[in-house]
Amino acid sequence: MTSSSDQKPPVDRTGHALTSGVWMGAGYGLQGLMTVGSVAVLARVLSPAEFGLVSAAMLAINFSRVFSEGAIAPAVVQHPKLRDEHIQTAFTLSLGTSVLLFMLLWLGAPTIAALLKAPSVAPVLRVLACLQPIAGLGVIADSLLRRELRFRTIANVRIVSYGVGYGGVGIVAALAGAREWALVAANATQAVLTTALLLRARPHSLRLGVDWPAARELLSFGGGFVLARIGNYAAGDGDNVVVAKWLGLSALGLYDRAYQLMVAPAMLLGQVMDEILFASLARIQDDRPRVSATYRQCIVGVAFAMLPLTIVAWTLAPEIVYVVLGPAWGGVTTPFRILALGTLFRTSYKISDSLTRALGAMYRRAWRQWAYAVFVIGGAIIGQHWGLAGVAWAVLLALAVNVLLQAHLVMKLVPFTWSDFLAAHGPALLTAAFLGLPALATALLLRDVLHLPPLAVLGGTLAVVCALLAAVLAFWRRRFLGRDGTWLVAQIMEFSQKPLRRMQTSASGVQ
Repeated sequence: MTSSSDQKPPVDRTGHALTSGVWMGAGYGLQGLMTVGSVAVLARVLSPAEFGLVSAAMLAINFSRVFSEGAIAPAVVQHPKLRDEHIQTAFTLSLGTSVLLFMLLWLGAPTIAALLKAPSVAPVLRVLACLQPIAGLGVIADSLLRRELRFRTIANVRIVSYGVGYGGVGIVAALAGAREWALVAANATQAVLTTALLLRARPHSLRLGVDWPAARELLSFGGGFVLARIGNYAAGDGDNVVVAKWLGLSALGLYDRAYQLMVAPAMLLGQVMDEILFASLARIQDDRPRVSATYRQCIVGVAFAMLPLTIVAWTLAPEIVYVVLGPAWGGVTTPFRILALGTLFRTSYKISDSLTRALGAMYRRAWRQWAYAVFVIGGAIIGQHWGLAGVAWAVLLALAVNVLLQAHLVMKLVPFTWSDFLAAHGPALLTAAFLGLPALATALLLRDVLHLPPLAVLGGTLAVVCALLAAVLAFWRRRFLGRDGTWLVAQIMEFSQKPLRRMQTSASGVQ
């Protein structure tokens, strides 16, 4: 039997993808605001060492997820003819892998803690490991929702689970004096709620059983994903391992907060684009010119969003850290400022990565991920001699190399050139200069001449930037955004006006 997700393909895939992207963007945006709010509270209650302790335990948890989610979940999303036996087999393999990883993490917790030179990590890791089987129950439901482009549902699940986990349980536990266990409780609540809501939103058979031909189909596709995700994990968390091992848990707490503040905008847009593009491009993978055009439009969009944001984040780094984390976290400012320079890099490579995954270039993608990981870990080991700033500069260099490697692979798969790649960034560079120079001048005036408090500097500078951005969108859209950027903004504005039109139509009908 064929899964219901294959019986009625979307009629308007571009419109459906754009709608999904807006919903996912709204979901991530709301989650981002909740993240900032919860971190602002937790950072004033918990110490850098307590944040670092949980971050160190999460290094092992994140590595285990490479295997529990890396092979099966993407295969479910992309399989051209998914049947019930594929779903049952995928669920069985995913749950079985999660249980096995739980046992390995429980037994290996003391060894992992010793490798990180942090014995206090072991009990925290063992508790977090118990969440692996719970998360494994929801992996296939999540994959089926992605396959069906139901990103609005996924966004709602994330908002609710994060809000209750961190915004509710985590903050209450921290205020009650639970210290690092408040973060553990927040993680546990989020994991349980996420799985429950996913299974409710996309129920499927929970029977256990393996159809071996179906398993071979899934695993033959997923093998390349696992190789690439191991490399991606090493690149994404390798610097954290170096900081934990050589600089200590307090330094990891500072670095992780800097990293999260930097990653927040990139995660918001990059993750939305990644999740939408992978599912959407997989459906049109044989139409390479269309794939190339979509890639160009995405590059223009992320550059326009991220380059101005990079300038603003670099300029206002002291105020952002002070307002969000508080006065005790001044050590975050320098690594945050350095890592903020890589915001565009982090988002751009996700776009390229989505395309290469959707087109099935898994093994060529994998070695590039491994090269990226080598640059991150090797650079971080060298950079740690100069503290957190040295590690941050090493990661920034590795990000730049990875962007070039991923773009090079894209050019081998679709009709796209380096001149196209550079031209796609031109409008964003112009916009960044137009917004960034006044932002820098305003911040210097408010901070160094008028000596205003951080919140006033932050608010005043952002007001100037928003006014200039509104002028760009209202009067100089084509000059600053170019053809693709103008089209993208028009599409988003058209989508945002649809609910208002429906309300007006309904009101007219009532009258």
